[in-house]
Amino acid sequence: MSAKKIYFIVLFLHAVLINAQKLQINSSKNYLHNIEYILRQEKNFGTDTIVLKNYLLPLNQNPKYQVVYQGLLANGFSNAYNSINKTSDSYYLNSIQKAKASKNISLEIWSTLNYINYLYYYRNYIKLTPFLLELIEKIEPLAANQIITAAETYKRIGWILYTFGDYNKSLHYLRLAKETAAKNTSEYASIMNSIGMNYFNIGNHKMASFYLNETAKLSKKIHDEVRYAKALGDLALISKKKGDYKKAIALLKDDIQISEQNKSDQNTMYASILLAEVLVNDKQLEEAFTFLNKAESIAISKSYFKKSELQIIKLKLQILKLQDSTENELNLRRRMIVIEDSLQNEDGDIAINKANWLIEKAKYQQNIDNAEKAVKYETTLRYFYIIIFMMLFSAVLLVFMYFSKQYKSRHLRYEEKVKSLELEKLKIEENLSKVHENLKSQISYLKEKNIQIKNLKLAIENVKNSSSSYIEKRERKLSTLLESHLMTDNNWNAFRREFQKEYPEFYALIQQDFPEITDSNKRILLLQKLDFSNNEIAELLGITNDAVKKSKQRLKKKLGDKYDSLFNPI
Repeated sequence: MSAKKIYFIVLFLHAVLINAQKLQINSSKNYLHNIEYILRQEKNFGTDTIVLKNYLLPLNQNPKYQVVYQGLLANGFSNAYNSINKTSDSYYLNSIQKAKASKNISLEIWSTLNYINYLYYYRNYIKLTPFLLELIEKIEPLAANQIITAAETYKRIGWILYTFGDYNKSLHYLRLAKETAAKNTSEYASIMNSIGMNYFNIGNHKMASFYLNETAKLSKKIHDEVRYAKALGDLALISKKKGDYKKAIALLKDDIQISEQNKSDQNTMYASILLAEVLVNDKQLEEAFTFLNKAESIAISKSYFKKSELQIIKLKLQILKLQDSTENELNLRRRMIVIEDSLQNEDGDIAINKANWLIEKAKYQQNIDNAEKAVKYETTLRYFYIIIFMMLFSAVLLVFMYFSKQYKSRHLRYEEKVKSLELEKLKIEENLSKVHENLKSQISYLKEKNIQIKNLKLAIENVKNSSSSYIEKRERKLSTLLESHLMTDNNWNAFRREFQKEYPEFYALIQQDFPEITDSNKRILLLQKLDFSNNEIAELLGITNDAVKKSKQRLKKKLGDKYDSLFNPI
């Protein structure tokens, strides 16, 4: 085969390989699920950033995924440099900026946490703290289905808060992670492990043992050897705390063996340092030194393991002091000073304390803000009550004014009605005074009175059935006027006098032949003689119709045949 053909074959295979090394985008309608699908395809290309960019090209070509593209590109350069670098920083911050511009809170949280993970991995706790505080504020009100890779997000926040010593808050997020993570997975085992370590640090060793043993069981079941090894190492902490050095040493040696088999350098380093601490406590100084050297070989390989290197140096100095030896002590102390200086703003207890201070400061500021909000709320509430009171007072005043107006209007109509009826009464009486008083005018007068009485009774009935009933009940002007229309003694005397003139024989008969008849019966008989109906008689005398009928019946019974003779033509 010619060199030219070989060249084209190699070129073709390279093109196929490059095209095959491209990230796939899901076409689901759920945008968050699409992003999670993309994130599951993230790969580490080491120092080959060209292949990285080519792999992420589909994201760069789609405006919807620019935030994710910038974030994953930043992660790739982080892997390439294996340290904090300006290129990664630029991509991370661009990702956050684009997420904020999109007004998508889910993307804001993901892009911010992605940057926090980077800073946390390289131990820049001071720089990550303000981003963490902003993230926590945004994530608190959200449901899990609004968060990209919710379980991973909660877990990461829990880990960082654990590092800062905020164990209770860390537990809160780890429990959220546990609720949302898939069971029987390495992620679930990792969450269980972290919960156990939080309980250990708050002094609840019973719960710590439970969660760490559950982690070990699950890790073994799903064949996650590194997580199993870490669980053993963490269980060793409990044994160490209890003073059971033998058990702690056995657990840590198993941890180191499994970690080395799985090439987990970081876990091997941590376990070796912890084992050295236990061996020093158990006075096995030479073996402790051996494991410290093993840990040191790993610590010096990465710039972000400086805190671990500092721990190693301090333990070695402690062993030298116990051995009463000064061998290499000067070099160790010089190195310790250099590391402590470099950790001032990156790692170590000072940096963590600064981060904790910032968190506490933010909590304090939040408390102040909450107090100000409470005062503002109380002030607003006070103004609200004042406004409500004023509105109610105004409403009551308006209602009072309305009813007062209504009362005045009703009272005016009532007074007008009374005056109208009084005028009619006066008119009748004036008419009677103008004409010659005789029985005919008296009869006309009584007939008019009867009409007035009926009108008054109707007016009183209408008032009783109206909203003005209380006025008549209180003032009784219509009732008083009605009573004034009834036949008084003066009326009766005038009427009787004229009746005697017109019917002298009838009146004389009553007086002479029927002395037992009462004055009230005489009134009924005289009115009956003039053909006044029972109803008219009742109205004029202010009694009921039935009362008139009963009076007549009693007279008939009492007088017998004499009664009929009274009404015979004279």
